[in-house]
Amino acid sequence: MLIYYTLDDKESYGFMRMLRLLIYVLPWLLVLVLGSWLYFESHTEEEPKTIINNSTVLEKVESLGKMELVRYNFKEITELKELSKEYFRLFKLGPDSKIALISAGHAVGCIDLTKVKVNDIQVANDTIYLRLPEPEICYYKLDMENTRIYDIQTNPLKDEKAFIQKAYKNAEREIKKAAENSGILEQTRTNAELIMKPMLEEMSGKVVILTDEIPAAEVELY
Repeated sequence: MLIYYTLDDKESYGFMRMLRLLIYVLPWLLVLVLGSWLYFESHTEEEPKTIINNSTVLEKVESLGKMELVRYNFKEITELKELSKEYFRLFKLGPDSKIALISAGHAVGCIDLTKVKVNDIQVANDTIYLRLPEPEICYYKLDMENTRIYDIQTNPLKDEKAFIQKAYKNAEREIKKAAENSGILEQTRTNAELIMKPMLEEMSGKVVILTDEIPAAEVELY
């Protein structure tokens, strides 16, 4: 048996077929659009800004601790003489004790950044003003491997080991004195400008000015 379709029947059939296709495709289309929107939203979100103020700068500076900025090496002859007791201005019980050391050692200049306080820092726009603590000698000591006794004479009635230790202590004090006289503190301050300034600028992303006077904070009046 032959079935004949009229033109209206064909159009109705085509419309129903298109409607079924649209119903099938539409959910997937919505998923694709939603996914694209979420992707672009997540990638166009602005990065969170880091707010830099006095407290955050202080934390960064304090974390550096004691910064060793210069080291002076010394080698010198240190002499020590200890007179034996004289009795009645007539005689001594034994000779005087004396020692000569060829001493080597070093002294290190530093700035203790743990001493920086919040009022030593001022953040103004793209600039940080920082007042540093006074430079100091962190430590000084003998290099015992390269220090030797050149000559020694001791009184038999005295403790030779104690006398040698006293000579070593005296040599250490001489290292500190020589470092101060050589301008180690001034060089420490100079090196702070050369070393610490670019380091702090890298950490903060701002221009750093090391100064003795912190400018007063500007107060906006409304």
